[in-house]
Amino acid sequence: MPSARLFLNGANVDREFREELFDAANRAGMAPGEFAIIAVAEKLDRMGRTFPGVFRKGDFRPSNTCPGAA
Repeated sequence: MPSARLFLNGANVDREFREELFDAANRAGMAPGEFAIIAVAEKLDRMGRTFPGVFRKGDFRPSNTCPGAA
C-alpha cells in the first residue's frame, strides 16, 4: 500500500488545548501531528471503520494505540 501525504493546515485552537496536545504528544514520544492522527484513527476504529494501518500497514490495532490518546 503506497503512502499518501496528508496536509492539515489552518486549524486555530485554544492556546491551552495546544499546550495539552504538545505535552501529551511529547510524553508519548510523538510529534503533535502524529499524535492527532493516531487519535483520529482510534475514533474511526470506534466508529467501525476499517483500514490496514495509519503510517504503514499493520501499525494500528486497538491494543496498539498511543498512551493517553483515548
